[in-house]
Amino acid sequence: MCPGLVWLLFALSLLGLTNVALPIRALAATNQVVLENQQPGSSGWRLGGLVSDDSTRQIKGYASATSVNQNQSIVFYVTVNPVQSYRIDIYRVGWYGGLGGRLRLSSTGLQGTTQQPCTPDATTGLIACNWTPSYTLTVPGDWTSGVYLAMLTNAAGYQNYVIFVVKDGRPADFVYQESVNTSQAYNNYPDDGVSGKSLYGYNSKGPNTVSGGPQAVKVSFDRPFAGQGVGLFLTWDVQLVHWLEQSGYDVTYTTDVDTHADPQALLRSRSFISGGHDEYWSKEMFDAVQAARDGGVNLAFMAADELHWQVRYEPSAAGVPNRVMVGYKDATTDPVQGPTTTVQWRNPLVNRPGQLLTGVDFAGEVNFGNNVGYVVTNSSHWVYAGTGLKDGDVIPGLVGYEMDRYFPDLPAPSSTNRTLLSHSPFTDIFNGASTYANSSIYQAPSGAWVFAAGTMSWSWGLDSMSNIAVDSRIQRMTSNIFNAFLNGAPRTPPHDLKVTAPATATAGQAFTFTVLAEDAAGSPVQPNGPIHFTSGDTSPGVHLPADSVLTNGQGTFSATLDRAGSQTITASDAADSLTSTVTVQVGPGPVGKLALISSTSQPATAGMPISFTATAQDQFGNVNPSYAGIVHFTSSDRSPGVALPPDSPLTNGQQTFSATLDQAGSQTIIGTDRAQPSVTGGVTVVVNAAPATHLVLATTAGPTATAGTPISFTATAQDQFANVDTSYAGTVHFDTSDQSPGVALPPDSTLTNGQQTFSATLDQAGFQTITGTDIAQSTIGGSVGVQIIPFNVVVTLTDQFGNVATGYVGVVHFSSTDFLAAQMGDLPPDYTFNSSDAGTHTFSVTLVTPFSQTITVTDTANPGLSATSPPIAVMVVGLF
Repeated sequence: MCPGLVWLLFALSLLGLTNVALPIRALAATNQVVLENQQPGSSGWRLGGLVSDDSTRQIKGYASATSVNQNQSIVFYVTVNPVQSYRIDIYRVGWYGGLGGRLRLSSTGLQGTTQQPCTPDATTGLIACNWTPSYTLTVPGDWTSGVYLAMLTNAAGYQNYVIFVVKDGRPADFVYQESVNTSQAYNNYPDDGVSGKSLYGYNSKGPNTVSGGPQAVKVSFDRPFAGQGVGLFLTWDVQLVHWLEQSGYDVTYTTDVDTHADPQALLRSRSFISGGHDEYWSKEMFDAVQAARDGGVNLAFMAADELHWQVRYEPSAAGVPNRVMVGYKDATTDPVQGPTTTVQWRNPLVNRPGQLLTGVDFAGEVNFGNNVGYVVTNSSHWVYAGTGLKDGDVIPGLVGYEMDRYFPDLPAPSSTNRTLLSHSPFTDIFNGASTYANSSIYQAPSGAWVFAAGTMSWSWGLDSMSNIAVDSRIQRMTSNIFNAFLNGAPRTPPHDLKVTAPATATAGQAFTFTVLAEDAAGSPVQPNGPIHFTSGDTSPGVHLPADSVLTNGQGTFSATLDRAGSQTITASDAADSLTSTVTVQVGPGPVGKLALISSTSQPATAGMPISFTATAQDQFGNVNPSYAGIVHFTSSDRSPGVALPPDSPLTNGQQTFSATLDQAGSQTIIGTDRAQPSVTGGVTVVVNAAPATHLVLATTAGPTATAGTPISFTATAQDQFANVDTSYAGTVHFDTSDQSPGVALPPDSTLTNGQQTFSATLDQAGFQTITGTDIAQSTIGGSVGVQIIPFNVVVTLTDQFGNVATGYVGVVHFSSTDFLAAQMGDLPPDYTFNSSDAGTHTFSVTLVTPFSQTITVTDTANPGLSATSPPIAVMVVGLF
């Protein structure tokens, strides 16, 4: 109805083709359309970048008829500007593997002429060009019925179309009516801003006509179509044509002019399709389609705004029938009064609303680009089978720009099972009123099914040559409708599933539930497939029924759920796209274990409180809030300072506690039911040492050492619980009680991971200590005691033969090259041998001066009786 959108829609129609999934259908393996679409396709049917305009008219044309039979001729009238040669390439529109067309004929080197301008009749606005013929085509007998585009290309590369239909007159499953009437009603050729006229005032120019405005009341087919020269075909029809041929339906083609002229032809086919914008109908057309319906022919109105205006036909000035379409749109100016007055069909003067035939009538429109969503109702109807759509679901962008709906105040078609399949709200741009669109289906008393899409954009959901996405659900609905036209409507599928289950259940315990498949009236009905079961509880121990077939639409089943809380069981019928879910509140089973979980960041620190939670759980890990036991706590840490919670109950099956562990490492806290030892559980806690409070020094070779020899000892940083503080980073200074000048201690040192081994040398015999102290924290320190033992010297008296002088009782004196040792009294005092020595005695000696010294022993009464030791090495720790 809103003409201002037509050419914008037309300009957007030439989008690229993409392959889409074929809908489910039940068709013969081959027919003429299938065989035709197996032929090589071509994308050359699309116009290039140079499209002839109506002002310059680089190349334009029209045909002598809107359709032609096989083996008959059609004449093309072509103008070029300036005079130049041109060519004609004729394409059949179809699927052809997604290429969209097939080249059937090319005629090149044609000599063009500039035809006379087409001027309007001053009274009616009729524009009839009356050009001289340019090219005659005799249609070969093997050209398959279809919509054909004659592409005109001049020598300069400018292009335009002439559209026509090839008919074969054969019986077929479907007859497709191309609505050339509506294309001609909107056609304002020449669209030059000066003289073009259509049946609409918005795009008509020049003086007013008898209509009272610039619009014409008569339009002629003897003129080109404005713009690309193809009318509205590429806006509203091509998508459906592509889909029909891709799907392999047996289709023959015609036009609404042919329906007017030969009404009996529709009875040769099983189904009639009104494809695109089919707004303008003659009385003969209405009568013909109504008679076809009443004769059992199925009807599909695949757009909206059908049967809005009544028109009449007149012959051309040359006497050719049906070449002028008359539409005054006003009874006061139309000279013909009565059943054929050119007003709206629902006008009281005619009183024959389109709803009588289609089931719906014009409801309004939205601006282009503001299509609204298709809102599903009565989703149990077989039209929706296999789509997965439910009541209230929305298919976006499908409804517009013109829409139809059912009007209760208008007569309805005779039917016992009329169903409105959608209720899509929108705001009408004419009056700002909130209204809605309906798609509709009904079955006439003849058995014929009649479907009306209720939206101009239905075909856009079938094929990608539009500005909305192809929708597999629209494809499936369309195939359901067309298959029902061919094979009869399927039996009533289930409308819904109902799942009934107990409100509560116990984890791990089986319960029963029922599934019922219903029709729209609530009666049991057998679904087409098995029922599949799923649950929101995906625990490993869950038990659900296997896929099952209902008996007379009903079944009782058993299930076991494990997870406590609100859980679901879903029954799905994939064959009928139905699903239903029931909620069961699952309670926990008997307590079987305790779960302890630490809430303190790991690792914990020795001596610091640890927070943990004890939870009473059943075997599936569900919390049992009714647990009434008393929990006793133990730990692998047996340190005296460990603090564990006292024996305690839990609140609602859960409680948070605090414990303190002392021993570093991996420790456990275990909770056990005091009355049921099998109800137990533990948590592992990694305990790190607290900050060091002291140093522990220990020798590695026992409590004694020899004076002057290295002593190995370790220094360890420990906390108050005797754990090694591996993160200790202090620097340790060492000291000793041995103040001998030869004493050697380690330098100030750090520890590695809280511990390090060092070496020291002490000289002074007796009990000595080595002390380590943190140079920054004097409170961190420790020491180790070492008993320093001098080294031994054995003195043996022998005679001249080397025999031990066991009777020697002389006095011996010790001297040494180590004068410091002699001064410090580290040499043995004079000693008198006695009989018990038997000539041999052992003495203790300490040397302190590096690097090599000797010891000499001499009889005090006989200086000649003397002996000196070999050189003795005296080392300083740190140098050797």
